[in-house]
Amino acid sequence: MKLEEYNYQELSNMLDYMRRMYDTVRLVDPIECRELTIDASGGIRYGKECYDVWNATSRCSNCSSYRAVMANKRQVKEEVFENKRYIIQSIPISIALPSGKSLSCVMELISIDVTDTEAQTDNPQQAPTLVSSNGMQFAQGMTESNYALTHDLLTRLYNLDGICREVRRLLVDDPDVERILITGDIRHFRILNERYGRQRGNEVLIAIADMLRKLCGDDTVYGRTHADHFVLVMPEMRFNEGVFLDAIEEIGQLIDTENYHLYFHLGVYRIEDPDIPVTSMIEKADLALQTLHERRENVLMYYTDRLLRQSENEADFINDFEKNLEEGQFHIFLQPIYDAGRRIAGAEALTRWIKPDGTIVPSEKYIRTLEKNDLITKLDYKNWELVMKQLRLWQNTSRNDLVISVNVCPKDFFYIDALKVLKELVHNYRVDSDKLLLEFSEVDLMNDTEKQFELIDAFRAAGFKVAIDNFGVGNVSLNMLKDIHADFVKFDRVFISGSTTNERSRLVLESSVALCKSLGFKTVAEGIETQDQLDYLIGLGFDRYQGYHLSHPLPISEFEKLC
Repeated sequence: MKLEEYNYQELSNMLDYMRRMYDTVRLVDPIECRELTIDASGGIRYGKECYDVWNATSRCSNCSSYRAVMANKRQVKEEVFENKRYIIQSIPISIALPSGKSLSCVMELISIDVTDTEAQTDNPQQAPTLVSSNGMQFAQGMTESNYALTHDLLTRLYNLDGICREVRRLLVDDPDVERILITGDIRHFRILNERYGRQRGNEVLIAIADMLRKLCGDDTVYGRTHADHFVLVMPEMRFNEGVFLDAIEEIGQLIDTENYHLYFHLGVYRIEDPDIPVTSMIEKADLALQTLHERRENVLMYYTDRLLRQSENEADFINDFEKNLEEGQFHIFLQPIYDAGRRIAGAEALTRWIKPDGTIVPSEKYIRTLEKNDLITKLDYKNWELVMKQLRLWQNTSRNDLVISVNVCPKDFFYIDALKVLKELVHNYRVDSDKLLLEFSEVDLMNDTEKQFELIDAFRAAGFKVAIDNFGVGNVSLNMLKDIHADFVKFDRVFISGSTTNERSRLVLESSVALCKSLGFKTVAEGIETQDQLDYLIGLGFDRYQGYHLSHPLPISEFEKLC
């Protein structure tokens, strides 16, 4: 059901009209349990707790406004308080703000009838009785069930509801204190659970909760919203980055093996506008947090308006992605890969988005966005199909022996059976599977290593060639190389960039190349940017060479002119 949306004037007229028919008309934020008002400029002001009208101490057990938000439709309930029966209609609405954003809240329409309930007459000041649809009655006040509504039972910290309510209380009661809101999560927490078990994962979450209790004093609110996602609000003057990162490093020692190290990332939002919903503050901190997704270190990032603009641009890109993909706006460019004699031995297929106006957008501008939004598999499939078509066109030509490299990412295995799909494409386009070189990133091999090695074996058994891409970026130990049955190892440019100027880098590179060759891998040098680098790498005996010094990625027609 789509929410009714009003601008300020429409909302004002609606509220005035409703006040002629109902005893009380108000807007509430049911997540934070607060009344709110909105002025003509779009300013939001949070008022008293919405349940205060019933003389209650906590959220109503059967809060109709909360149910209205969750169900996205009108909800009705009754409450009896001080000899009066309150009939509450809760209608979820959306308010279009002048900034172009929207605010979701609930319009409550309350009718009051006088009753002669004897029990109420005997004790007119007692807390209200909540009447549910099945006739059950719930007394107001903090009970065991109330605790469960606002707390996470695993860590005994606040849950999202509790966080929102307590943060709002801090901001209303003490508005002059400058505060920050921090969100945090564990890098690849799902893999931790899969590899070491849910019980071990729970132990880590409890350890983080204990750390927060130890580090956070009065005037702070902290909790766990879901999974490994934590939220903390505290005075900015008391936040010490070093202390927090040291504490996180200590927790990281709980799981520190060759295949997995626990890294904790933090997103920080300075609360400059205390009148926006707490959930919006959390979203801002999460924008900063999301930029750290692939960082293999304990690190934090502050929210900036630039991140917001970037997020809005990403949202526009995602909204139009599938339409643009269908329209054929995504193409493959081919970057030549040379042998030592400067002959083209193959190419790497790299995606380029060519907009209708002719603008060419390189893949690094949008690949991470697609990965974050679980759309990368759609693009990968399109690229694989385009490569198959090209290999088919080259059959019985002078380019028949060329091999094209394509990237394969972990999410390709989550959403589709990548091996089955690639075998079907090879069959449908009648091309040889050994003309396709599948590149697996070294960083991805560090996640669930055993399973990744099994997948590589399965692809090679089906006739595909396999390369370990970005070697030197992750931390695959040299000892693990003996267990990887790949055809090529592609040395990343960060591995070779210092090799011509730094003696230690040179020694590491030379030893690594020698080891790979002795294990039977063919070696590829990526990211070659200067002639000095090329001459040096040829001297080391690399089998293949790739980089901007040799050639940028080219449209297919231009690539074909070279070979």
